[in-house]
Amino acid sequence: MLLEKIDNLDIFRPKMDSTKEVLHAIAAFTVDISPAFPYVNAELGGWDYDQTNQVLLLKLADGKWITLHPQKIAIRGARDMEEAKALVVWIQTQINGIYARREAITPRYVSQAGLKVIEILRLLPMTNCKACGYAACMAYAAALREGEIRLEDCPPLWEEKFREKQVKLQAYLESFGWRALDAE
Repeated sequence: MLLEKIDNLDIFRPKMDSTKEVLHAIAAFTVDISPAFPYVNAELGGWDYDQTNQVLLLKLADGKWITLHPQKIAIRGARDMEEAKALVVWIQTQINGIYARREAITPRYVSQAGLKVIEILRLLPMTNCKACGYAACMAYAAALREGEIRLEDCPPLWEEKFREKQVKLQAYLESFGWRALDAE
């Protein structure tokens, strides 16, 4: 087990705006968890991975973020103390489980943050049909980059005449480890 125990857990309101209704947390420990980062990035679809500085940013649903550093975990956007603690336990369990299975995982050193909205847009049908729920394909492309929606939310993309674009877009997204925020 890579991360056996958390030495210190500090849960607090954001210092710059203590009126915020969310909590942040910082869990500190003595072990270096950075060897797990490329595997966690591959398995959990890290949003941004800075291999040089050993920082992995995970974007979760509902505006929550988890940032992994070699000897600390920062959580942003927890609703309450219980959720902050649960997120720490969840990520600790994920790190340990993924690291234990690392031999079966292809590490990933790139991140979703490298995705370009314009490249996504170029691979869309460009019908501006609004079937996805957005006013234009540009808005859909931006939401797709952020992981807020799925490829399946663009009905024209699944038409036979756009099959080549769909395949290329899927490959482009996968090359950055893209995944929708609500994906398992």
